Amino acid sequence: MNAVSTVDHPRSVAGWRLILRFLAISGVALLGVLCAVPVLLFGLLTGGPKRARRLGSRLLVWILQLLGPTFVKFGQLASTRKDTMPPLLCEELSNLHDAVRPMSKRQRRRALRTANIAELTQVDAKPVASGSIACVYRGRLADGRVVAVKLKRPSVDDRMRADLTLVEGMVRLAQRMPKLRGMPLADLVGYMSRAILGQLDFGREARNIRKLRDSLSVVPQIHVPAVYPELSTENCLLFEYLPELNANTPETLPAETRAKLAGRALQAASRMMFVDGFVHCDLHPGNLYLTPDERVVILDAGYCVQLPPRVRDLIGEFFFALQAGNGRRCGEIVLESAVDPDRADRGRFVAEMAEVVGELAGPGNRFDMAVFGDAVFTLQQKHGIYAASDFAFPLMSLNVLDGTVRRLSSDVDFQRVGTPTGQ
Repeated sequence: MNAVSTVDHPRSVAGWRLILRFLAISGVALLGVLCAVPVLLFGLLTGGPKRARRLGSRLLVWILQLLGPTFVKFGQLASTRKDTMPPLLCEELSNLHDAVRPMSKRQRRRALRTANIAELTQVDAKPVASGSIACVYRGRLADGRVVAVKLKRPSVDDRMRADLTLVEGMVRLAQRMPKLRGMPLADLVGYMSRAILGQLDFGREARNIRKLRDSLSVVPQIHVPAVYPELSTENCLLFEYLPELNANTPETLPAETRAKLAGRALQAASRMMFVDGFVHCDLHPGNLYLTPDERVVILDAGYCVQLPPRVRDLIGEFFFALQAGNGRRCGEIVLESAVDPDRADRGRFVAEMAEVVGELAGPGNRFDMAVFGDAVFTLQQKHGIYAASDFAFPLMSLNVLDGTVRRLSSDVDFQRVGTPTGQ
């Protein structure tokens, strides 16, 4: 199954570029190997195996940052897959969302020249947000309108396409290793590659925004800032600018208002997942804001997927069974979505899933998506069960949203995201 079906396979990359990137990646990888021994040894001596694993995970995050935007993106996406990655590593990888450097002044000037938007007369020097593919600035048009300017980093397309081509080759080699044959590397990396390519396509993002605005227009108090396609280019998107966005706004709102807006966010998630099947998969705190006039603002539609009908039905049935406390059916659905499920003891997995649901979910239980998710991921790892990426990533996006929403209000029941209204 392919949830990012609108994104093509990477176009051919010049051989010289592949050679240069291979040498650069090899150099950074060698640096990582040289650093690993003293870092792990220091961890063992100062805190034992757990401390060593923590420092090793932080070293990997640093190496990914040195490797550049492609590998930062891989790390960000991989951080949501606790079913395939150790929880401690996922925790460290999640920090990559907050550790992206803005463009330099020189890069910003070059990006503006490439964008070549005559109507854009002023752009602030300091970005309001920084990502591995683009940075967002406050700008002004010739007619006086203030806009948000999303500028793609110079040369990021060619570099990321070269990296993805090399990663594809690495995966083919890795799949020959006996210890990795059980992992769905091709499915996992292929999905992430398509997701990354989709975020490089600003035309696709503009279409995603319009689709999200149409979909969520029926949910009260949800706002997706408009894009101005007639003023945008393949390297620069212009958006409606919202000056009131501030991460500290929730602290200024009454608890009952925060709870109500958290509920609206769940309604939006429910509509995306189960009505339209068009899902924003990256609703971390940097992409979801509350405003003083009591709205929920959703930003950055680069990572959106259209769920195949079968996947949408399975996810919907999973939440319906979860709410009813039918853990056996939840286990069966995970197996139906899995890559090569016959390798596992199906009966034992379903029985243990029923125990997890009985303990942590169902009627009468105070449901915590993060705790439940961690328990399910641990169970999947125990049995060697890996969900197909187009089922797992949208489901993991709900785990990310749960963390975001709970920062707003702890009084939310995420089991109800599977109901028609999300309430």
